Amino acid sequence: MNRLSARNQLIIAIAVLVVATVAVVLLAISPQLGKAKTIDQEIAAVRDDIAAQQAVVARRTSAKARAAANQVELLRIANEVPEGPELPTVIVNLQDAANASGLVFAQIQPGQPTPAVDQTGKQLGYTAIPITVIVRGEWADHIDFVRRLDKLTRGVRVVSCSYTYRQGTETEPSTIEGVLNLEVYTMSVVQVTPNAVTPSVPTSPPAGATSAD
Repeated sequence: MNRLSARNQLIIAIAVLVVATVAVVLLAISPQLGKAKTIDQEIAAVRDDIAAQQAVVARRTSAKARAAANQVELLRIANEVPEGPELPTVIVNLQDAANASGLVFAQIQPGQPTPAVDQTGKQLGYTAIPITVIVRGEWADHIDFVRRLDKLTRGVRVVSCSYTYRQGTETEPSTIEGVLNLEVYTMSVVQVTPNAVTPSVPTSPPAGATSAD
């Protein structure tokens, strides 16, 4: 057998090196590539799970925020329309609003509570309580008073109002007298004995008032 030429020996050596390299790749690197692919799949699955958990947390946080907001809204409505009449508080609030507006709070007269009904006469489960308020002062003060009514914690609705100019005397200046028919509401159906409600005149008129007739 003839000796291989140097060129052939080089070709054989290169072929052996290629085969050895392929063998190393197949035996060592390929399994690692498979493991890397598996790890990538596991990482993707973990990321999907994290995203799903974050979505759950976001929904719970949103639901909690809505519950807190609903609780605040329910508390506000409960203050505007309480279970009971709480008329003494209403009277104090109205008198404070009149005083802050610079009006003379002359008289307040709660009326007979009336259960609210629909067009068919069916009770709606709450009661309207009419209140007539008489105040006296300047026209701008009357406007300010009506604005303050809208800001009271207790819900007060102005049903109607009328204003009359009162000529001044030697002891009293000219004023405008306002008669406001208001309504407040209670969630319970209040039953009051007829003629049990009587007019009320403030016991402590605001400063500057000379009469409260």
